Amino acid sequence: MLPTVRELLADQFSAADPLVLAGHSRLGRSVRWVHSSEIYEISPLLSGGELLLTTGLGLAGVDAGTRRHYLREIAGRGVAGVAFELGRTFDAMPPEMVAEASRNGLPLIALRAVVPFIDLCRAANTEIVSREVSALRLLNELARDVTKELAAGNGLAHLLARIGAATGCALIVTSGNGALIAAHGVDDDRSAWAAVEAAVASAPIRARENNWGTLTAGPGSVLDEATLAQVLEQSAPSLGLALTNSSAPTGRPQLAAMTLLADLLDGKPIRQADLKVRGTAAGVPALSGRILVPVAIDAPDARIAARLLDTAAKELGRPGLVGEVHATTYGLLTVERGGADAVGAAVRVLRKSFATNTVDGVTIVVGDPCEFTAVALTGSLQATRAALRLATLHRRDRLAGSPISTCRELATELVVESLPESERTRLIATTVAPLIAWDATHHSNLSRTLEVYLRHGASPTRSATALHIGRQSLYQRLDRIRELLGYDPSDPALAGTLLLALCAHRLAAVG
Repeated sequence: MLPTVRELLADQFSAADPLVLAGHSRLGRSVRWVHSSEIYEISPLLSGGELLLTTGLGLAGVDAGTRRHYLREIAGRGVAGVAFELGRTFDAMPPEMVAEASRNGLPLIALRAVVPFIDLCRAANTEIVSREVSALRLLNELARDVTKELAAGNGLAHLLARIGAATGCALIVTSGNGALIAAHGVDDDRSAWAAVEAAVASAPIRARENNWGTLTAGPGSVLDEATLAQVLEQSAPSLGLALTNSSAPTGRPQLAAMTLLADLLDGKPIRQADLKVRGTAAGVPALSGRILVPVAIDAPDARIAARLLDTAAKELGRPGLVGEVHATTYGLLTVERGGADAVGAAVRVLRKSFATNTVDGVTIVVGDPCEFTAVALTGSLQATRAALRLATLHRRDRLAGSPISTCRELATELVVESLPESERTRLIATTVAPLIAWDATHHSNLSRTLEVYLRHGASPTRSATALHIGRQSLYQRLDRIRELLGYDPSDPALAGTLLLALCAHRLAAVG
């Protein structure tokens, strides 16, 4: 919000007929204050950001080296620029001063018309104060808006949108370990990291007295750097509060939930009566007789995962059980009995929850529905854990196009992983080996093309869209695949076998 050297020269200084002699590339510097001085040893009194006006009286009669030293010292204080009124000490700026200013990237301006410095300072400083008042108003209004978002229980996505409306630039939240958590004003992860690399300002985010991460502003803000830094500094604590509030409840219920989930995942025998008592102790007494859908989440921070599950449970309108076991967050969502698709219902509320709390670096797997018995819960939770490991390690979301997967979607991977190594090798060798050899020799990816084609029901339109290619290009690839394999891979009788073989190859390549 502070005016730049360029803006002041074009407006408040126009009557003085300014001419920029050096530092043209630095005219975008913000000016914090404008004042005049004829003292030669002025540099120790400068703190940075000033536009200094002088007639050069303190340089009268000194040699070229002394004049160079004068400008070099001033440039070292980080001033916005120096403007000399011509006609008193200098009829024209000495060339060595122009050269020194240029060498130091210091805007050097010649004022060719005489205007009292008091008039220039009054006009410029009035503009600066006016803009500072506007900046304070902006900060106050933003603080009010962010407080409203927090009071409404909204997450990072809403807060970043509010802050982004004020800054007009990309905003990125990263965790302490460098993971990308959330972003506003960018299209994808690559753009987010590009904004971080070109950061204009940043501020630490603290949560529960710890340095949790960083809020970074990319280039292109409508605010000057100083005001932008103020906005980030003011907003970072609110983000820390949002992260703290997003955590699951602590205390005995949370400990009971974590212990129960850990025992179920370990397959420990639990009597039905004890299961009901432990569910009640975990804060969810009404699980008996309901359909439960397990969910496993890998996230940069357990509080993010807990927030996603909590939002999903509220959307379903029924209590859920959430706990962290071995750095992975698990949950049990309660779905209405008699519904046509309990898994689909869980996926829908999780997608809505994910959209409300948009974050990156999260992988979610929805397990198979089960009854409220220890045996059923153990089997379903263990399968969900295995599926999450596959989804995280092997990045199956590249095929699915979503951070949310289900155990039934990952059934092929789970089956392949359960096969002996010799059986996987035989399966690949007898089905898709020629395709894999061609990909290795020609640096192509026909094996992935075929897997996408089969996963999309052999539909050319859906497959081409998923691969981001035209249908004609897809047909050409399929022709090449048929030629290499020697048989038609679209034969329905071969679909299951080919998917298993292609999945075995993909998992082996990534693993």
